[in-house]
Amino acid sequence: MLITLLILVVVGLGFVLLSGTSAPTARLAQPIELVGRSTPLAVELEAGRAGLRSWEIFARKPDGSETLVAEERFPRSTFLGSGVSRRSAQTTLDAKTLGLPEGTSTLVVYADDYAPLGWLRSRAPRLEIPVAVDLTPPRIEVQGGQHYVYQGGSDLVVYEVSEDAVGSGIAVGSREFPGVHPRGAPPSVRVVLYALPHDADLEAAPRVTAVDAAGNRRFVNFPVEVRRRAYPAEEILVSDSFVRTKIQPILESHEIAVPEDPVDAFLRVNREMRRSSEEQLQELNATSDPDLRITTAFRQQPGTQVGSRFAEHRTYRYNDRVVDEQTHLGYDLASVKQAPVLAAEAGTVRGVLDLGIYGNVVVLDHGLGLASLYAHLSSTSVEPGATVAAGDEIGKSGETGLAAGDHLHFSILVGGHHVDPIEWWDPKWVSLHVLEPLAEARGVPADASAATAPAADPAAAAPPAATSAPAAAP
Repeated sequence: MLITLLILVVVGLGFVLLSGTSAPTARLAQPIELVGRSTPLAVELEAGRAGLRSWEIFARKPDGSETLVAEERFPRSTFLGSGVSRRSAQTTLDAKTLGLPEGTSTLVVYADDYAPLGWLRSRAPRLEIPVAVDLTPPRIEVQGGQHYVYQGGSDLVVYEVSEDAVGSGIAVGSREFPGVHPRGAPPSVRVVLYALPHDADLEAAPRVTAVDAAGNRRFVNFPVEVRRRAYPAEEILVSDSFVRTKIQPILESHEIAVPEDPVDAFLRVNREMRRSSEEQLQELNATSDPDLRITTAFRQQPGTQVGSRFAEHRTYRYNDRVVDEQTHLGYDLASVKQAPVLAAEAGTVRGVLDLGIYGNVVVLDHGLGLASLYAHLSSTSVEPGATVAAGDEIGKSGETGLAAGDHLHFSILVGGHHVDPIEWWDPKWVSLHVLEPLAEARGVPADASAATAPAADPAAAAPPAATSAPAAAP
């Protein structure tokens, strides 16, 4: 009997030691000092071998009352316990919903485990975090008067924000374009160059937004008239010869297996590679110089005529069957084979690379989120990081990528989104809509010399079309 009792004691002691005797611990994954309407909270929890039984996070008000924020329970899954020894507890705090008044409150974290002797412990917080509750979003004051922006176009807004703002800009539906403090302007002033993409929901008007460190966000409407546009459409026939001589080499050069079905091969490039190319372009333009480099309008490539235009809707047919639909996001400019391609305005070379459907490209950053893309080049003559002036040669036209003939595909991007280049080709539009407001924000007299030509109406104006321009560029 004594031996049996000793064995049970030893087994029980071994079980206790194996399961662990230390209480669970909790620590912040990231520091938190302010809580507002949308504040992320992440707590790292750790327990012994028996694992966690539960965790709870409460918000303690100044009067001592506590409100449950989030919790999680872990059922026993092994002889020892849950087996969950580590957990990242993540939630979003809304001080308004929790009923926390502005001032100081405390976040309290409790955690229990399956340790055999855990029931002997008193319920005590594993972590207490004093926080300041802030429910007041930043102030925003938009400068200037009426704005006009075309579907597929651009616009620049000047505004002021209170000093508690940690981020601000323009929201166009789910898309956001960050504001920048212009050099020489008062500390509260911000400017933002934004795009109204061709596929944006035009019922959702652009709004200025600002957020503070506590996650409080404010949206402010400003006087803006959104003007719709009608885009051209084109039908393109996909032949077996095109798939064999163009699509197959593109796939092979990117070490992608060539499907036997011609339509599958075509879609592998026209749809999947197109999507990948646009994602790479977004990543390439994720950062930009905070100072705008341009001093006047962009220059159209000399001696060129326009083939396909911006936001042209393309329907692709193979053997009288519609196999795909895409949108052409730029202008096709053609003159002679391997024509010199010139920088349309001053900028910094952001990238020189093979970009899928675009072939060999040069991407220039012009600051403030503005970029230009030169595609299908047969050769390039600049390196990433180089500074170029307007008119500098950066390469020669070609037919690399998804191009059926030698030409230049030219795109303008704002915040990584394609916009209609025709606005940026117009000196008066650039002066009135970009350079003058930016100069006023900086407190510098605007150079009105660019405002001598009539402003372009993108709904009606366009460079002359060329009947010989290639039709199957991206």
